[in-house]
Amino acid sequence: MSGVNRAACMIVLLFSVASAPGFAQSPAALTISPDKATMPVGETHSFRAVGKDGRMRHNVRWGISPEHAAEIRVNGDEVVVAAREASTGVLLTAFAEGDSADASIEIRSAGDMAAGTVLWKVSPTPGCKAAQMTQAVPSANGPDLYVQESCPQGMMIRALTADGRELWRRLMGGGSRADASGAGPIAKGPYIGIMPNGVTSSVPASKTSGKTDEPSGEHIHPQSGSVCDAISVGMPREDAFKTVAERKIGFDARQRSSDTWTIEEEGFRCTISFDGKTAAVVKKKKTVVTD
Repeated sequence: MSGVNRAACMIVLLFSVASAPGFAQSPAALTISPDKATMPVGETHSFRAVGKDGRMRHNVRWGISPEHAAEIRVNGDEVVVAAREASTGVLLTAFAEGDSADASIEIRSAGDMAAGTVLWKVSPTPGCKAAQMTQAVPSANGPDLYVQESCPQGMMIRALTADGRELWRRLMGGGSRADASGAGPIAKGPYIGIMPNGVTSSVPASKTSGKTDEPSGEHIHPQSGSVCDAISVGMPREDAFKTVAERKIGFDARQRSSDTWTIEEEGFRCTISFDGKTAAVVKKKKTVVTD
């Protein structure tokens, strides 16, 4: 969306009762990503239609209603929605080879986008529960965000842009590692981008008051996440080693005294850098491994 400082946007997880855990469901043949958006009059937002694998569908026909509230412009295999008039019920529809999908858009008057306003939402894969969102290593054409989902079939990784467009999803296989009964926010409901407020990553109280199914986002409990999530900057080397040992991860003991550790986990690679003098963690980088 033009006019919005995307770099400052915070990403949080919200709980939802929309999907029931424990039952494998096939992803829809066609979905619009993002599936919900809020826009001010005069601004634009890009959407794409994706298939079961999260990749963009081709030869998509688009429609929008009511037409007086917004107009659409096809841009390759994506569509750009331009907000014309305030409306709470704009519906964007995609059609492709007998399949169809909808996305809901709210258009607000210019200046009515206060801090905490939800810019976009992407719903979880049916039957899966959101476990974690990770910022991607910046690249020209790559994703901005990775989402890890706990599914009955294993761990699902989804790649998103900063404005909520899905690029791909991949089931990594193996048992689900996120336990819905454990500590931390094992969330079922949508990933969202919100307007920055400069203070906290929590959703403002006005967005959650009276909605017991939508508490604000929290950090993932260390035991529910990867070793990268459990190791923090400033942690002594020995404490970092204990954290790795507790997870029983394959770790080359020769790395223990070095200033850089590379740790392989299922679906992830974690690089930990230590200060040569203090032996404390000074930097960590977590990347998703898709091959």
